[in-house]
Amino acid sequence: MSSQSAITFWGLSIADLTALLIMGLTLITTVANILLWLSTRQTVQLLVGQVQHQIKSTYTDAKHQLVEAHRDIFFGILNNPTLLEHFARTNGLDPKEWELEKVSAFLINQVMISFLRFQTGIINRTHFEGFKRDARDVFLYSTVRSHWEKVRLLHSEEFRLFVETEILLPDPVPTANS
Repeated sequence: MSSQSAITFWGLSIADLTALLIMGLTLITTVANILLWLSTRQTVQLLVGQVQHQIKSTYTDAKHQLVEAHRDIFFGILNNPTLLEHFARTNGLDPKEWELEKVSAFLINQVMISFLRFQTGIINRTHFEGFKRDARDVFLYSTVRSHWEKVRLLHSEEFRLFVETEILLPDPVPTANS
């Protein structure tokens, strides 16, 4: 018998102990790699979610900047009586009606921006519920409702559905006392 096979530890030869040690280290390495993979996968999913949120936020901000630019242009016209009169006359508009139409558009666009911010998670549900109450008040104005009927198809399907199912309240039913 060789001297190597004669040495035993807990009844196992050196070769058997070496094999067990290699198997144990392989098991530890495999478990560590699985845990590392799970951790990396979770990190990548988190990063993907953050990038998607950033894209949505950037879209919302871009939409907001467009709305603000339009509002600035129209306020520039509305706040310059000479320009407003000339603009209205040239385009065959009644200045007072055009003014109401633009204010109604501003209010609808403000509701849209807040809706987009809720969709992207910038506004939480609790604050959004309070906003919806304010938006319902805005849509009680006849000029806003009238303008909505003209522009509703220009808005996204999600926003139209939101306005028409959560914001617009049915006309009150007249009672004997009203």
